Amino acid sequence: MCCWLFLILPASALTGWLIHWIAGNYFLNRYLPRQDAPLAAKAGQLTGRLMEQTFNMEEKISDPALIEKAMPSIEKHIDDFLNVKLKEEIPMLGMFIGNKTTDKIREVFINQLKVLFPQVMLQLAGQLKNELNPEQIVIRQLTQTPLSSLVKDDIAAKLRKYRNAGLLYGFIIGLVNLVLLYFIL
Repeated sequence: MCCWLFLILPASALTGWLIHWIAGNYFLNRYLPRQDAPLAAKAGQLTGRLMEQTFNMEEKISDPALIEKAMPSIEKHIDDFLNVKLKEEIPMLGMFIGNKTTDKIREVFINQLKVLFPQVMLQLAGQLKNELNPEQIVIRQLTQTPLSSLVKDDIAAKLRKYRNAGLLYGFIIGLVNLVLLYFIL
C-alpha cells in the first residue's frame, strides 16, 4: 500500500472540519439573523397571551374588594370637599347647607361612586391594555436588540464543539476509506 494513501486521513478530517465550519458560520451569520423578525413576532404573541391569562387586568381592577379598600380614602376626600372646600369656594351655599344636607349629599355621592367606579375602571383598564400592548412592546424591544446578537456568543462556543465533531467525523470517514482501500487493493 502506498504512503500517499495515508493522506486520506488528514484530508478527510480537514474536509469534515471545513464543512462543519461553513455550515456553522452560515447558521450563525446568515440563517439566524433572518429569523429575528419571525422569532420576535412569536415571542410577542406568546407574551401577549401569557400577560392576558396571568394578569386579567379588567377583572382585578373592577374587583369589589378593591373598591371597598379605596372607599375610606374616597369618603375622606368627599367629606373634605363638602365640609371645607365647598364652603370656601361658594360661601353663600355654605350658609344654607347644614350637616344633614351634607350627610345626604355624601351618601348619594358614595352610592353613585360604588356604581360608577367599576365601570370607569373597566374602561380605563381597556384603554391601558391597548396603550400598553405587551405584544408590541416585546416585538419592538426584540427588533431593537435582535435575538441573534443576544445568543451569538453562546452559540459560537457550541459551534466550536460542532467543528471539532466535524474534524472527528472526517477522520473516522477517512479511516473507513483507508481500511476499504486496504482490503480492495
